[in-house]
Amino acid sequence: MSEGTLIVFARAPVAGKVKTRLEQRLGGRAVALYEAFLEDTCAVGAGIDARRVLAVSGGATHPAITRIAQAHGYTVEKQCPGDLGERMDHALTTALAGGGPVCIIGSDAPTLPRALVEQAFAELRAHDLVLGPANDGGYWLVGARRPAPELFADMPWGTPVVLPRTLARLRGTDYALLPFWYDVDDPASMGILVSHLDLLPPEIAPVTRRTLAGLGVV
Repeated sequence: MSEGTLIVFARAPVAGKVKTRLEQRLGGRAVALYEAFLEDTCAVGAGIDARRVLAVSGGATHPAITRIAQAHGYTVEKQCPGDLGERMDHALTTALAGGGPVCIIGSDAPTLPRALVEQAFAELRAHDLVLGPANDGGYWLVGARRPAPELFADMPWGTPVVLPRTLARLRGTDYALLPFWYDVDDPASMGILVSHLDLLPPEIAPVTRRTLAGLGVV
C-alpha cells in the first residue's frame, strides 16, 4: 500500500440527522438513501491505494457504519467535537502525522469517479494542497501534504460562499484544482442524480440505484 490516507467524512445514518433537506420528498426514507450514498462512496474509495478511514459524526458504532467499513476495508474513527472546519482540520492533521498526503471526501456524491480521487493524490505529489469544487458552492474534496488550518477556520459551512472564500485563501499557495462534481443534498440535486444515473453504466453507484428504485424514485 502506498503512503497516504483517504478519509470519508460521514454521519451515522439516523433519521432526522442525515439528508434533512430530502425529507420533504422522502420522509424518513431519506436515511436509507443516505446509507446507500455512503456505501457507494466507500466502494469508490476501496479502490484507492491508501489507508482508508471512515470518520464518523454521531454513533461511530452504528451497525451500518460497522458493516460498510468492514465490507470496504475502512478503519472507523470518531470525529472530534467542533464545527465542520475544526473536525476536518483535526482529521487532516492527525492523518498527516501518520505519513503521506491526505484527502478528505464527503459521503454525498455517490457517482464520484474513482479517477478523480486518484487524480487528487497524484496532484499532491507536486502540490501542497488540492481542492475539488462542488456545484453547490462548497467542495467535494480537500487534500494536503501539510497541515492547512487556514482553510478551515471561521468559515460559514453549508453556504454557497465556502468555495469562493476557500479559493481566496488558497491564493498565493501551492495548490491544484480538480474538476467540478456535484453533491446530492436536496430535491433539485437528487433530480440531477437520477438523470445522471440514466446515462452512466449500471456498475456506477449500484446501491444508490437499488435504493432509489425501492423508494419509487426511479
